Amino acid sequence: MPELSRRALTLIAVVVLTGTASAQRPSPDPRVRLREGIKRDALDAEGRRTYDFVVNATSPHRDGLPAPIGMWMHSPRMAQHILPTYMYLRFGTQLNLRTKELAILITARHVNSRTQWGTHGRNARMIGVDQQVIDVIGDGSPLAGLAETDALVIRFGRELLGDRQVSAETFVRALKLFGRRGVSDLAGLMAFYEFLYLSSNVTFDLEAGGTYPPLPALAGRKPSPRPSRAALPTDINPDSRARLPAVNRDDLDAEGKKTYDAIVNPKTPYSRGLPSPIGMWMHSPEMAQHVLPAYMYLRFGNPFGVRTTELAILATARQINSQYQWTSHEPTALKAGLEANIIDVVKHRKSLEGLGEKDALVIRFSRELLGDRKITAETFARALNAFGAVGVTDLAGLMAFYDFLFLSSNATFDIQMPQGQAPLLPLP
Repeated sequence: MPELSRRALTLIAVVVLTGTASAQRPSPDPRVRLREGIKRDALDAEGRRTYDFVVNATSPHRDGLPAPIGMWMHSPRMAQHILPTYMYLRFGTQLNLRTKELAILITARHVNSRTQWGTHGRNARMIGVDQQVIDVIGDGSPLAGLAETDALVIRFGRELLGDRQVSAETFVRALKLFGRRGVSDLAGLMAFYEFLYLSSNVTFDLEAGGTYPPLPALAGRKPSPRPSRAALPTDINPDSRARLPAVNRDDLDAEGKKTYDAIVNPKTPYSRGLPSPIGMWMHSPEMAQHVLPAYMYLRFGNPFGVRTTELAILATARQINSQYQWTSHEPTALKAGLEANIIDVVKHRKSLEGLGEKDALVIRFSRELLGDRKITAETFARALNAFGAVGVTDLAGLMAFYDFLFLSSNATFDIQMPQGQAPLLPLP
């Protein structure tokens, strides 16, 4: 063989071998592999039932789980509770299709999810939403000239997701148009799409790449958290300390009573009744039927144990500046064995230097997920090493769910601190 041919073959072999080695070399970001998702055949019987509940011939997802909701299958037990919630809020409820698509669009715009914005902008146009309405959402433009319901949904979303507090005036208007069940479902849908964005798109970096261009930042700034008020606002029910009274079990139908009793019984921490933040969901009994089991799993059924769970909840409450959640959970965290110095680090946003590896990791994860809205490859890799794929999915789900809880309940129904309870979280 001529020398030139031998050199050419050698060069080709080197290139092929180098390319093969490069392809086989693990990515520095393990999410690249995880984004491929979990195949149905890799699931156990319970996981397959969950998968088939969403992926079937009568479902909009008959061709398979799209990546954003498919990532939840890395924790099949979390998916078992979250996917029915998604299916109800996305495809159920008494809200019409136009209202739901507008609600998802306004959420996508405020969380700056180009994936959700692109997907649901197309969906909205397909059902007849004018581009003018979509542009108002995209640009943050004034609502003058829009139909009453469209304007209200957009205003509700701007206040819920931008101000992080629905005003009394907007709440009353929404109540008149949609009723108690509809308001609960509307807030739940918007809050759930933020949950979806955080627990999937941000955690697994699904916004990387893709066919949709980045969204420009909305004009204006997020206002500072509102200070605690000594006197109850005039629209607050004195018994529930929220905008609506607590739901009486006797007023529920048989299905609603079953949901209520699954949570309020001697075997749970709620033997005396539902506290207002999760009790407000009962104004939409069907939503509560789906959301409460998800809450119970993420709050009490996750693999972390009480101490780490409470740390994750406190870290979330600090990032979203939820006075109610912080003040409720600080005493619980102390009883669970979480050290006061660690609570102080979270409360005052101190350096993580000197903390145990897992404690520091949980706090860092919350700061990136809820503060930066971006989990770094390094933090994700550390979380994956510490907790496994199931654990990191549940950790993101737990934190994102407490954000969902805050938006769908505290921020919507303006839930006040329990009477006589001094706030424990310095704001902002």
